[in-house]
Amino acid sequence: MRATIYVTDDDQNVCSALSRRLVKKGHLVRSFHSGASLIEALEHELPDLLFLDLKMPEMDGLETLRQIRQTIPKTLVVMLTAYGSVEDAVEAMRLGAYDFLIKSIDFSTVEPALHRAITFLELRRRIEFSASEKQRQYSWEHVIARSPAMTKVIEELKILDAQDVPFAFLQGEVGTGKEFLARILHYNSRKHLGPFVTVSCNERSGSLLEPQIFGYERGAFSGASQSMPGALEHSDGGTLFIDEIEHLTIPVQGSLAEAIRTRSFCRMGGFDRLPINNRVVVTSATPLDQTRYEDIFHPELRSLLEKQQLFIPPLRERKEDIIPLVIKTIQAYGEEIGRPKLDIDSSVPPLLDTYPFPGNIRELEAMIRRAVLCSQGPVLTSLDFYSQHPGGGDGLSPNIGRVLFEIGQHSLQDIQVMVIDEVLRFTKQDRERAARYLQISKQTLDEHIQLRKNFSHTTERS
Repeated sequence: MRATIYVTDDDQNVCSALSRRLVKKGHLVRSFHSGASLIEALEHELPDLLFLDLKMPEMDGLETLRQIRQTIPKTLVVMLTAYGSVEDAVEAMRLGAYDFLIKSIDFSTVEPALHRAITFLELRRRIEFSASEKQRQYSWEHVIARSPAMTKVIEELKILDAQDVPFAFLQGEVGTGKEFLARILHYNSRKHLGPFVTVSCNERSGSLLEPQIFGYERGAFSGASQSMPGALEHSDGGTLFIDEIEHLTIPVQGSLAEAIRTRSFCRMGGFDRLPINNRVVVTSATPLDQTRYEDIFHPELRSLLEKQQLFIPPLRERKEDIIPLVIKTIQAYGEEIGRPKLDIDSSVPPLLDTYPFPGNIRELEAMIRRAVLCSQGPVLTSLDFYSQHPGGGDGLSPNIGRVLFEIGQHSLQDIQVMVIDEVLRFTKQDRERAARYLQISKQTLDEHIQLRKNFSHTTERS
C-alpha cells in the first residue's frame, strides 16, 4: 500500500532523515516543523499516517494531537520522542494515538511501527470496501416489495432499525427470505461495519449449540482444553443471526433470553458476566400461536418473541412480487453465467400465478435457474418452466390447456400426437428442444414422428 504520511518534528535533521526513509519505501511524504503548520495543512488534505514529535516548542505534540484528533479520526498517529515517560505515553494513547516510539539514531524502531500501521490500514480498507459492497448488495432498494404485505414488512424493519432495537424475531415459512431480510437490517444499521454471525439450529444440534453461542472456559466440559469465545462475542458490534430458534434446548433458550435482556452473559463454566454490544435476530418457521407454550419455548424467550415478532408473508400471499422477483433473479443469474439481458415473454406470468410455491422464494429461485439452463434464446417462455410446473402446464397456453383437458376423451395414441404436435408448434419444429421439454430423447421423438408418417401413408393407400 502506498500511504500518504506526514512527519512533524521541530528538528529539521530528524524530519528530513525520517522523510527520506519513508520515501524510499514508496510512500508520499510531507514534513512540517511545528504543530501550527501541521494544523494548517490538515485543512486541505488528510494523511493516512502521521508521525508527530512529542516535545516541540510553542505547541507540543500532545496539545497538537488534542486539537487535531476530531479533524483526523481515521489517521493513525505515531508519537515520537527522544525521552518519553510512561505518563506521556498513557496520555497520548488516551488522546487516540496509535503508537508511541522512542526515537533512535538509526530509526530502527520506526520500520516495525510503520509495518504495523500499514498492515492495519490495509486491513481497514479491505473491511470498509467489503462493508460498502455489502451495503450496496443489501440496500433497501434491492428488496422486492410491490405487494401490500411486503411493503408493511419493510416499513416495520425500518422502524426497528431507526430505534436501534437490540432484538428482533422474524417468523415465516421456510424459504421466505428471513436471513436476507436480517442482512438487509444489519447492513443498513449503525452496526454495518460489525460482523454478521450466523448460527443455524436443527433438531439434532440442540444440545451442541450452547458452546457455539456462549463459548466456554477451559475445563467447562470434557475436551475443553482451552477457553473459546462463542457467537455472542464474535458478533460484538454487529449482528448475531440465529436460524430456527425453536430447536435450541429450553435451558439454552433461557440463557439466551437473559443475555438479551441484561446485555451480558457468562461463558459455559465461567462466572464473570461479559457485556455484549450487538443485535440478536432470531427466526422460526413455526407460528407462536401454533406451539405449546411449555414444549417449544422458554417462558422468558417467548415473552421476547411475542413483543418483537415480525411476520414474513409466504410468496403465495405476495403475488405482486413474483414477476419482479423472476426478472431480478433471471438477470442476476444470466450475468453470472455469461448470458446478460435475459427476459421472459407474456406466457410466463399466467403460468407462475397459478402455482402456490410451497418452497417460497427459495423454490422460485431454483425453478428460475433450471429454466435459464433449459432455455436457448434470450427470452424465456412458459415452455422453459413447463416441465417444472406441478400438475403439468395448465397455465402454459390455451392449446396445451385444451389438450390436457381433453385427455380423458382420446386414446393414448391420439394424446401422444396432440401433445407432440403442440410442443413442436411452440418450438417452431426444433426437435432437440421439443424432446427436452417432452423429457424424451430426440431419437424417440424422431421415431414417434416417423411412425405417424408411416401410419398416415398406409391410411391414404387404403
